[in-house]
Amino acid sequence: MSKKRRGFTKIGLIILIVIIALGYGYRLRTKRLEQAAAVLPTGREVVVARGDLSRSISSTGTIAAAQDLELTFDVGGKVKEVLVQATERVEKGTVLAQLADTEQQMAYLTAKRDLELAKFDAAPSVIKEKELQLQIAETNLKNTTLRAPFSGIVARVDIQPEEWVTSGTPVMRLLDTSRMFLNVGVDEVDIRYVEAGQKALITLDAYPELKLSGTVVEVGIVPDASGQVVIFPVKIELDDPDPRVKVGMSAEAEIVVEKAEDVLIVPFEAVTLRDGKSMVAKVTEEGVELNEVVTGLSDGFLIEIKDGLKEGDRILASNYELYRTQQGGPGGGARGVGGVRIVQPGGVRR
Repeated sequence: MSKKRRGFTKIGLIILIVIIALGYGYRLRTKRLEQAAAVLPTGREVVVARGDLSRSISSTGTIAAAQDLELTFDVGGKVKEVLVQATERVEKGTVLAQLADTEQQMAYLTAKRDLELAKFDAAPSVIKEKELQLQIAETNLKNTTLRAPFSGIVARVDIQPEEWVTSGTPVMRLLDTSRMFLNVGVDEVDIRYVEAGQKALITLDAYPELKLSGTVVEVGIVPDASGQVVIFPVKIELDDPDPRVKVGMSAEAEIVVEKAEDVLIVPFEAVTLRDGKSMVAKVTEEGVELNEVVTGLSDGFLIEIKDGLKEGDRILASNYELYRTQQGGPGGGARGVGGVRIVQPGGVRR
């Protein structure tokens, strides 16, 4: 065989090898794309978008009024008249009930006369004693009248005319519902995150469809001494009370202890830890890249991405899909779709 013919043969072999290599590369790329289609069907990818995130602490409690007072007479006696009934709204100073006061009036008039007589010729010490007796008689007479100590709603009336009552026995209940509160208890593990001014979402057991907003106004510094769990009292004021809200109702509060607005968010399950670093699987035209990211706030369902991704990027929706991708899909075998590359924040590949 001549040298010229041998030269043509070598060139032909080289061309044939190149053609075979290109064909194998094409088939390999096609196979990998088919694997990608199998691993990443519609619905297993998510688009990185912006949104708001918040982390909250949940607790239950009961609705309370701004003031809730059991009213009593400071003196005993026979009920002369009851001037209000339950559910009636009253103003501060309104007369609610009256005891028979004949005895107290007589005592007052007698004390007043004795003081006037003493002022003529009695010693100063006697005059002071008579003044004290008059003050006591005047107070006893005044105490036969029950007045509203604040404006509110009469929640309950426990007396009726001609009934005898004793000093200190509750006869009415008065509520000031101009402001409404939810008193809850927060576990000692979470109380460090709660502070005055934080917002809360309130849901009533009686009206689960009714969502109310509230503001933390008081965080207790001494725990309730009941049970084995250490619970601290927290008072939440309802921002705009609904007429359906009643004292004593059970409710749940979601206290927002941390929030982030207009940030990049992805599903929590899309992030996986590798060698102590947070990673997501970014979907590209070439396959899947294992992207290192910097995470922020999470609510357990979504998580904030501070660095490593941009709005509009596509990633695998869960780290399980990343595992499947790295194993070559359900059948296993291949090491990734198009090769899994690791990308650090800032776009550095390694």
